[in-house]
Amino acid sequence: MIERSLFVTLHDIHPLNSSKIEKQREQLLSWGVSKMGLLIIPYYHHKKSIEEDEKFCNWVTSRIQAGDEPIIHGFYHDRLGITEKISQLFWTQFYTQQEAEFLNIEEKEAIERLVQAKKMFMNLGWQSKGFIAPGWLYEPPLLDWLRKERFSYTAAIDRIILLESSNPSYIYSFSLCWSNRSLWRRSISQVWNGWLKNNCIKRKKAYVRVAVHPEDSDYRSLWSQLERIVKHFLDLGMEPQTYGILVKS
Repeated sequence: MIERSLFVTLHDIHPLNSSKIEKQREQLLSWGVSKMGLLIIPYYHHKKSIEEDEKFCNWVTSRIQAGDEPIIHGFYHDRLGITEKISQLFWTQFYTQQEAEFLNIEEKEAIERLVQAKKMFMNLGWQSKGFIAPGWLYEPPLLDWLRKERFSYTAAIDRIILLESSNPSYIYSFSLCWSNRSLWRRSISQVWNGWLKNNCIKRKKAYVRVAVHPEDSDYRSLWSQLERIVKHFLDLGMEPQTYGILVKS
């Protein structure tokens, strides 16, 4: 086990944004991120499933063969058909744009989506040990459902959750992540992530997480900061890794 690991994850991967994702992956590779987690949405917004795009699937397979790890990231990545709760409107409408798919989802529906997603991955030859809910948003029963379907780990924004025993274990590591939907969000994100990076270095964190989203590269100042931060951690000797190394084979 590498003592100081940098976990970079590329979120919201699906056929409709494949060209942007491929470019981002190449840039991250040029920075020194030799392996990373690929958070793949099986059927993005009910529009197009991963199985419908052979070129996309071939690219993902090539990245897996090169060391990247496929991670199931929701199923639809939207809330179509899920009942809203007033108490959760902040998370579903402000924090995310109606994409918190596994927040307040019924068990039967959740299990069906988990099973279908895993089947899709298996049909494509992709072995996934992990599931991460869109927006990192879920309710506690999800951990039991994931364990039931033989997932080994999941994650929240502030921790990695290992599911290999009846009681989950936690690795606390707050993920750097940028909000890019407006100027004020981008500005606050850059201040926050600058502080978070410095805090990780000050506390000599053994595990550092960096979450990258497709729209991040649309904004030069944000993408430049992301590049500086990633390169800084690599210069400190942190080793690019995927969450799969944290669980038993």
